[in-house]
Amino acid sequence: MTVTYEKLQSWKPDGLSDAADKFNKLRKKLIDQQDEMDAGKPPDTWQTPNSSEAARDRHKRLVEDLNDIAAPLSAIVAGLDSAASSIRSAKESAKTAYDGAVGKGWTVKFPGGTQVEIEDPTPPESKAPGHRGRHVPTGHPEQGTMDSYADTISKALADATEAETELESVLNTAAAGGYDGGDGEIADAIPPEIGKILASGMEDRDKPDKAAMERFAAYMKELEDEPELKRTVLDQMGREGIANAFTNAKDAGVDLKPALGAPGRDLIEDWVEEDIKNQGVNGDTNTLLGAYKKDETFTKELFENVTPDEWADAIKHENGEAFSRGKIDEADRKIYSEFLRAGGTALATYTQGHPNPTDLADKWFKSITEGDDENASALTLMIKKGGEDGAEFQTDFMYNLTDDVYNWEKSHDGDPVWGPKDVGLVDPDADVEYSARGRGAYVLQSGSANDGMANLLGGMAHSPEAAQQFFKDGTLDNGKEDDRFKYFMLDRTFSASDKSDEGDGFGLALEAATVGSLEHGDREFANDLADRTFETIAKHSGSDDEGWFGEAWHTWPEFNDSLGAIGAGYRDDIYDVMKGAGGNDLELSKKDLQIVLGEMGRGEDKSGVELLSASLVQEGNHRVDVELERYLKDHPNATMQDVSREIGGSLAAINTETGGVLGDTLGASVLVDLDDEQRAAEKAAFMQKAFSLATGFIPGPGDAAVGMLQEGAGDVTKHLVKTSVDTATSEGLDAMKNAIGSTPPASSWLAGQEDSGAQMLSRNLMNTYLDAGLLPDDLVKDITVETEEGRIFRPDIYTADDINKIEGLSEAERDQLRESWRTWDNSNPSRYLEDLGTNGLQQFDQRIEDAAKDAKELSDMDYDDRQKWREQ
Repeated sequence: MTVTYEKLQSWKPDGLSDAADKFNKLRKKLIDQQDEMDAGKPPDTWQTPNSSEAARDRHKRLVEDLNDIAAPLSAIVAGLDSAASSIRSAKESAKTAYDGAVGKGWTVKFPGGTQVEIEDPTPPESKAPGHRGRHVPTGHPEQGTMDSYADTISKALADATEAETELESVLNTAAAGGYDGGDGEIADAIPPEIGKILASGMEDRDKPDKAAMERFAAYMKELEDEPELKRTVLDQMGREGIANAFTNAKDAGVDLKPALGAPGRDLIEDWVEEDIKNQGVNGDTNTLLGAYKKDETFTKELFENVTPDEWADAIKHENGEAFSRGKIDEADRKIYSEFLRAGGTALATYTQGHPNPTDLADKWFKSITEGDDENASALTLMIKKGGEDGAEFQTDFMYNLTDDVYNWEKSHDGDPVWGPKDVGLVDPDADVEYSARGRGAYVLQSGSANDGMANLLGGMAHSPEAAQQFFKDGTLDNGKEDDRFKYFMLDRTFSASDKSDEGDGFGLALEAATVGSLEHGDREFANDLADRTFETIAKHSGSDDEGWFGEAWHTWPEFNDSLGAIGAGYRDDIYDVMKGAGGNDLELSKKDLQIVLGEMGRGEDKSGVELLSASLVQEGNHRVDVELERYLKDHPNATMQDVSREIGGSLAAINTETGGVLGDTLGASVLVDLDDEQRAAEKAAFMQKAFSLATGFIPGPGDAAVGMLQEGAGDVTKHLVKTSVDTATSEGLDAMKNAIGSTPPASSWLAGQEDSGAQMLSRNLMNTYLDAGLLPDDLVKDITVETEEGRIFRPDIYTADDINKIEGLSEAERDQLRESWRTWDNSNPSRYLEDLGTNGLQQFDQRIEDAAKDAKELSDMDYDDRQKWREQ
């Protein structure tokens, strides 16, 4: 019988989960009897006629009886977990759709079965112009929403009905003794049918809770000594069921790989291998490959069974599924991207455990340069995506492969090498553009993945030793001297019109060889290469005769985010250079940096500037933290007044420096060609994103803040943990880059708001002292909120006027909030903060305007005048 909406909403899926937990505890009590059963088994040495055999038969029957009790228990537990997850999902989705419809004033009807109809009792008149000006009805303007709500509720009822039926079947089978427990150990009394039960509870949208996933993992673990039974259970679950299990386990924080063991790993490798060879990759393939992409045994088996040619064919096929005749299928594009990333990371894992990575590099080099045309772009693109996925390739493999391909490219003396191998592969993560040409034909304008050399450079993104070794190498295979940096920076094209990546891969390789190598690589070489990068850009920016197609020379658009990352890795030096003091590791001049910032601000992608400005906020915070930590360590009971009196001068100086540095940085980069109104909005947006990102991170193991924490410096350490991500470590820099990439562009942050950069500086200062424990709780409790990173001032209040804009407050609550803000605004701590920060705010507002004007004058200079200015 079909489950009704009212019945579904009355059900309590958590009660099923609780029941599953109780049955599971009972099953564990049975398993605990195993020792007693083993101890009670008549020994084989007992050979009394009749009685010894009778005793052994009785013991065997007792074991079988206990197993026959345990077997249905495990099936019942799985059935309850399965039903709970299905019903929980169905109940929530049905209610959301039902409430949405009712909230719009619509009527929801249930004619029968799972059929659902939604009607508007007072439909609006909706007509559109018809033939000769007559108006004809066009239907309800929200008919699509009605149908969507109805379909959601209908599917939920069907899912709930199916869950009820399946649970009833499990219980009936158990009651009828239909689950055979065998004659092995009690823990192994798991019927093969449990695979189907488990799979049904892990369908799309069903999310078993953590306890259910842990029980599933425990079942699989218990079958460690029964590999054939384990494989049978997994076979019954099928690849879709297991893929969903991995997804659900990840969401619940449960690691399934140890529980599935070797049988599960081998079965999954067979499935993934089959999908690649048959060009049948789908979302489940990616989930399973992604789960084992860092497993050495799995990847060894996979890459020994699947040839580079077969990988390339599968990649080409997925490219065709996602991009065809100028059209993009977003679902297939996602599958294509995930496949490349998981495959690239799996290859990196394989290289790390390979006994002869140099020979492996030679094998892949020949496949790329001598194999089918698609190999050139497909295999190198997979390597690039592995690098972007965070994979580190074995150094000898990555260096030798990239070095061999580089020498192969150079040996053609400028003749095209990648164009003849073009099969139309597209980078699924790039901004892809097509232009129409004739009727129905499209030409790819950007996003091409044809440049194998650029792809390999990008593959070194997280292989710093290989990247440094590659750029250090100063000779070609024929013995001639060679400058690889110059070749890529000045002599070679990365243009999208030449089917390349606009400098993306080259930028990632430079990142790896510079800031990626600061922790464990050759730091001196990293510093020199970073210096050379900045100096070369400053020296050639705008050169009229050095750009491609007769245009002035500029950095490639997709290179600039890496330029920002390199700057962020040297944030302390960049901070000092911008304030006019000169760097420590870098010998960069402020004028050169201003030109580099101008290059970073070109084009639509401002992520490099966002990353650098956020890191400079962190550097300013770090310097304030160090000063506060030093003082509070000796004065643990200090008040805000004490801080202001004793170290107020030095703190104010830091805030002044930070305001000036940020003003100069943004003014020289993103605000050059904007009018006053645009500049005000843009600088507010960039400051909002910079401060929001800069104060929401946890430091990595290499962060200096961890050392301060261990010394126990008091409440101020909480602020250190939040704000001092060390962008000179690869972990810290990756965290910042990921946050930049996963949040909206700065230009969209402050739509409709009026927060200024100076306000952000002020708010950052307020939160710093709040987190340091220097502001009385009773003074700020009503105007601060608790977040995952700690307590902060309310982000929706910068001035008293903002309180009027907050929605959902009663008048009494609004009056209370106004009074609390007024009390804070008139308090001594507020005045102390204002005194400490005033100069910094003034410096920011003044310097950002001055820097923007200077940058405008600089951009208007011709190349020769700019170089004269630079050398003054």
